[in-house]
Amino acid sequence: MAERDPKEIEELRAIILAHQKWLKRPSSGRRADLSFRDLSRLNLDSVSLVAAKLAGANLSGTRMVKADLSQADLFGADMEGVNLSGAMLAGADLRGANLHRAQLTDANLRGADFRAGELMTDSEGRATRGGTTRLTEAKMERSILAGANFAGCDLTGADLNDADLTGAELTSAVLVGTDFGGATLDGATFGNTVMDHATLQRTYIPFALPPDAIVPPVYTAMPVAEFLELVATHERWVDSQGADGRRLDLDLVSVAGADLEGRTLAAARLRRCRLPGARLVKASLEMAELSYIDLDEADLSGATLRGATLRRAFLSHAVLRGLDARPAVLAGGRAWPTNFEGADFSDADLSEARMGEAVVRGATFKRTILAGTDLKVPEAAVPFPLPRWRSGGGRSASCGPAWWSIPSMASSRPATGRSAGCACWRPTSPSAAATCSRPAW
Repeated sequence: MAERDPKEIEELRAIILAHQKWLKRPSSGRRADLSFRDLSRLNLDSVSLVAAKLAGANLSGTRMVKADLSQADLFGADMEGVNLSGAMLAGADLRGANLHRAQLTDANLRGADFRAGELMTDSEGRATRGGTTRLTEAKMERSILAGANFAGCDLTGADLNDADLTGAELTSAVLVGTDFGGATLDGATFGNTVMDHATLQRTYIPFALPPDAIVPPVYTAMPVAEFLELVATHERWVDSQGADGRRLDLDLVSVAGADLEGRTLAAARLRRCRLPGARLVKASLEMAELSYIDLDEADLSGATLRGATLRRAFLSHAVLRGLDARPAVLAGGRAWPTNFEGADFSDADLSEARMGEAVVRGATFKRTILAGTDLKVPEAAVPFPLPRWRSGGGRSASCGPAWWSIPSMASSRPATGRSAGCACWRPTSPSAAATCSRPAW
């Protein structure tokens, strides 16, 4: 276990041991109640906490490989970065939990509940926790998720490769940048499910969908003049090393045709944003967070992207000639590579680009111009052929709802998801979903 007060550790051990006895014979032990307890960064590998009470508990960074949390109450728990690889969570109550970047590879989450939920302040004045369940950038490869309820859950950037989602409920779920490669979606329910164009293109749904099953993300259309003011404020923040100005931090915002030639956007956060046709010639974007961004037909000739993150970015038809995407050198000499994992470079121009050790795992290079670049395209980057339609009207990745062809996908409707500006990105769901609340006792 991590360094903690020895008395606290002994107390936790006693609670867990009493719980083991309770599981074998209820009269000889006591059900574990670890609600709101701080269990962060502890080593709880293979622990059995079946049906335990862990509502509102802090499990961030906790190691729980092959733990058994079946039927456990994890309502509103903070589980950011928890390692639950190979764990059993069948029937677990995970409503309102924060599972950002959680490791759930090979886990069994059959019938788990990921709907929204909030913990109300109790009689002792403990803070309210919960809301939209977040599985953003969670690793769930090969997990069993059959019958799980993801209604309203935010799965932005989650990895669900080869996962079993048979009969899963995905109504109003947010699937921006989500990877379903090889996943089983038979019998899954879609309705008002938020999915971006790139995700829809690469996802094979083996049955016909009603017209309103998939909807695009709701972006806030921002005028170019307003956006340029925010950029100028960001440049003051960079030049003053944070003493003046403010960091550019936007989520689900659309700005069309902005001229940012030579501007400084280093360390900016523009996740899930749309900047189609943007002019970013010789712009500085070092260490910028640009995951799931849409830069269709943007011009980044000679731009600097050293150490930036463009995970599953849409760079189709973008001009990237002479781009500098070599690793950024951090304090102590550590090299931080530029991350293009899962990005779409279809029909883009990468000629003479300096990519160095850039991460391009899973990226698509269909008809990409690579003349003079030092990039070595891995075999995995070659796009897979589209699956054949199955009987019963299966939808391939090449077909989608009619709204994908609408030129102005950025609507004037107000966005329901904005970045909170905190060090750890915790987006709110851009789609409305019913929220269940309950007291925290």
